[in-house]
Amino acid sequence: MIPEMIDLVLKRENRLRKSDNALLELCDLILAEYLPDFNERPISVTWRVMRERWGSCTTVDKTIRISERLNSAPDYVIRYVLFHELIHLRIAGHGDDFYEFLARYPEKVRAEAFLEGYEAGSVGTPEEILELPPI
Repeated sequence: MIPEMIDLVLKRENRLRKSDNALLELCDLILAEYLPDFNERPISVTWRVMRERWGSCTTVDKTIRISERLNSAPDYVIRYVLFHELIHLRIAGHGDDFYEFLARYPEKVRAEAFLEGYEAGSVGTPEEILELPPI
């Protein structure tokens, strides 16, 4: 019975998870709504295993990668991380000009709070847990 339940949960998660193409389409919507003055467009947007970051952008080949840790996150969080990476298509660093664009996202504070809470609630991998000192 347990393997059947696990299979059901995994199938449900796969149905809810956006495809790479859906992420790319979502980028077009975000650009149109919040960054209409941007001509920069990603060539691809893909899910990747990332332990240290929520997303990354390579401006040279215009690719964006989103952490698989977010595949079950609320839509506004995924949109925020995509928005952040889309800005990097034009601005490499995190200077004042970057944050001026980032302020356009209406659910910025809410999304950042979710990400901070997610990070605070993550204990680590089973290997890391075993290495924690006793309480």
